Amino acid sequence: MSLSLAFSAALSGLNLSARGAQIVADNIANSQTESYGVRTLNQRARVLGGTGSGVAMTGITRHMDRALIGDLRQATTLASGDSLLGAFWQKMETGLGLPSEDGSLGQSIARLGTALQRASLQPDQTAFLQQSIQAANDISTKIRGLHDMLAVERDRADAGVAQDIEWLNNTLNDIADLNHKIQRQTLLGGTPEGLMDLRQSLVDKVAQRIPVQEFPRDDGRIMLMARDGSILVDRDAAQFSFSRSPDPRAGDGVENGALSRVSINGREIVSGSVIFAEGTVGAFLQLRDDVAPAMLHDLDLLAADLVSRFSGSDIDQSLDPGDFGLFSLAGHTTLPAALDGIAGLLSINPALDPSKGGAEWRLRTGINATGPGDVLDNSVLDRMARTLDMQTTLGATQSPLRSLQGHATDLLSSVATQRLGSDQRNGFNVARVAMLSETLAAQGVDTDAELSKLLILEQAYSANARVLSTVDAMLRTILEI
Repeated sequence: MSLSLAFSAALSGLNLSARGAQIVADNIANSQTESYGVRTLNQRARVLGGTGSGVAMTGITRHMDRALIGDLRQATTLASGDSLLGAFWQKMETGLGLPSEDGSLGQSIARLGTALQRASLQPDQTAFLQQSIQAANDISTKIRGLHDMLAVERDRADAGVAQDIEWLNNTLNDIADLNHKIQRQTLLGGTPEGLMDLRQSLVDKVAQRIPVQEFPRDDGRIMLMARDGSILVDRDAAQFSFSRSPDPRAGDGVENGALSRVSINGREIVSGSVIFAEGTVGAFLQLRDDVAPAMLHDLDLLAADLVSRFSGSDIDQSLDPGDFGLFSLAGHTTLPAALDGIAGLLSINPALDPSKGGAEWRLRTGINATGPGDVLDNSVLDRMARTLDMQTTLGATQSPLRSLQGHATDLLSSVATQRLGSDQRNGFNVARVAMLSETLAAQGVDTDAELSKLLILEQAYSANARVLSTVDAMLRTILEI
């Protein structure tokens, strides 16, 4: 080998060692960085004129397990959606309260029954009448509070969809822009690995909102596809559209046009589409369009049963057909045929509320009575106390016969069952995300292995530097001769 070839080979080795040391340093520095792909240097022997002439770098490989990343994204999508639903059911269960808890719906109903029985035994005692009216007011306040809570949750869900859709549009555009930059760097022989890390991080965040699948392209780009086959990102990004509908009311829905659907590239996505089967967007839509309205409907049925129980001349002979008894609905004189939203209107009859010109004695004598009457007449109070245990159905005839307390218990049991199921699913999803994350991290940067590479690179650098020093000494000797 001539001195010039030896010089060229050693110089190529020095350059490769320096580049390798930089990659090792990058790997170690990013050992705790999410979405960072471990880099390795690709090299081959350099041959000039059939003679070996050092080493050449052919590129950098970014190592990522695409199958494992896909599984982790799927688990993240499930966990994100179930977490939102679980939080909703937890709020509802807390709002209803356990029967033994102070201020719960079940306890308020029990207090009303106890107060009416005491008032029936001593109808001349105003204190017991006041306790009965207060217990009834607590029930109506509780149901109105639950109604308002559900209305707030629907509004938050609608706002959550709007926020996620805006974020998705911006992020999908960013991913498409990164695709173009990575493609350009790849074709020009650059180093797009840092851009790939950023793109992977963005796709991971997209997967929290909607389920996606990633397909690599030969030029460094990726294609993102939704579960229904819609292309979200390829050369360009898809565009979602959604109109915010603040403060949705009971009865508002996408079917009657009161609430907006989500569209992609101008195509309206129908309810229940697999594109939103999981993730936060799907959970928000499910809360707004299905879960919360169903809960509101159950509350409306309970409110209607509560009003009906204490109405009618068979309970209070002073009432005309359709007149409200102990409970009434604000803005209505009779129970409406359409029950949507009546839980938010429930209150005690104004005739019993002293702050509205009412009087407590009407609970004993009759809502429409002209005077206090016989203070020892407990017939109305006795019938009211017994009507709490009357077996009724809620709405449909196939609904089971229950007392008022039984209906409240059924509602709490349904909510608790949903909350428990959601907690179980969420616990499984969180554990799966943790396991997959640990597996992916184990495939990441191994600092011990990187330090071993650094020692080898140091030895190679020293050897090549020694060759250069030797060639330099030989050239000086030749020149001196």
